Amino acid sequence: MNSEKVYLVDFKRTAFSRSRPNDPERDVFNSIRMDEAMAKLINVVIDETGIKPEEINDVITGCALQMDENWTYGGRHPILLANLPENVPGMALDRACSSSLNAITIGAMEIMTGNSDIVMAGGYEHMTHVPMGNSPFLKPNIKLMVRPEYMHWDMNTGYSMGLTAEKLAALRGITRDEMDRYSLRSHQLASKALDDGYFKGEIVPVEVEINGEEKVIDTDQSIRKNTSLEDMKKLKPAFKDDGVITAGNSSPLNAGASLTLLMSEKKVKEYGLKPMARIVSFGWAGVDPSIMGEGPVPATKNALAKAKMDVSDIDLWEINEAFAVVVLNAMKELGIEEDRVNVHGGAIAIGHPLGATGARIAGTLARIMNEKKKDYGVATLCVGGGQGYSVVFERY
Repeated sequence: MNSEKVYLVDFKRTAFSRSRPNDPERDVFNSIRMDEAMAKLINVVIDETGIKPEEINDVITGCALQMDENWTYGGRHPILLANLPENVPGMALDRACSSSLNAITIGAMEIMTGNSDIVMAGGYEHMTHVPMGNSPFLKPNIKLMVRPEYMHWDMNTGYSMGLTAEKLAALRGITRDEMDRYSLRSHQLASKALDDGYFKGEIVPVEVEINGEEKVIDTDQSIRKNTSLEDMKKLKPAFKDDGVITAGNSSPLNAGASLTLLMSEKKVKEYGLKPMARIVSFGWAGVDPSIMGEGPVPATKNALAKAKMDVSDIDLWEINEAFAVVVLNAMKELGIEEDRVNVHGGAIAIGHPLGATGARIAGTLARIMNEKKKDYGVATLCVGGGQGYSVVFERY
């Protein structure tokens, strides 16, 4: 890594709504676009930190489904909607679920190499308005599914995230009971964090219109406070008749936006700001696309190797709960104790609006490290198509 230090100085997000692509009126974010929500976050962070908008060197937006209203116009929409000065450039990127975590690392690279001093990096997704399935704008390459020379990729599985989770569970011997128990834990921890007011420190309230009435949304919509293991066990398999993956042990569909502020050491001192964390290292890796949930394991090994650290050096983990099996697999393969993982709940409860999630887990991790006075943390995700992405953070 280059000697220029990079700090995560601020983090804000919207609440995550519950997406309903087949019944849009039930999504509390149905009346708004997520590029508008991202613009609101940009302005809140500017007001909160006092940075000069003209000094922002880049705004990097991650989004997995950059089509229809999720189109960013080269990353420019959030900048224009925030009414930033015209000199502020932007970009957008898609590395599926890790898009906004990747946005953070691109911003970090810009600062590490001396090309930027202030970068805003985050992401968004509106999975009601731009759904993953049944979209006329999303067309898998059928050749990968039917041509003999490509059959070894098993893309009949690889194009269905649920089936990749089923395959990973079968290969690793992870049971439905384990997944249901872990998923209940996610809701219980997120519910406690909600009751304790923890999320108020990161959620920016958003005004919406619901049935002709103006309302303010400031709470994640997928957290189920009163769910039980018995409720989990009643759910039917979601992807195959004899399967173990259900709606209960998977993340829901969501809409939301997340944003982090990255700064060089020079700018941190110039503005007199106290960072949340330093970016130590990052790593990514490719895996078999039919078991894409394996991705966090090699990606984390790469990130730790670059930092010359071991799993035992890491105090806290945010492992994205795309499916419970992803987290359970990573804990088993890497040797991580559960009480260090997703301590305020994860995506199974909080939600997983694809492009927003990476920045959400990075920012939440930085907040928890400060809350609990822990020195090192890792944020990591699996990635559709067979990848993983990980970042190591140090508490400031």
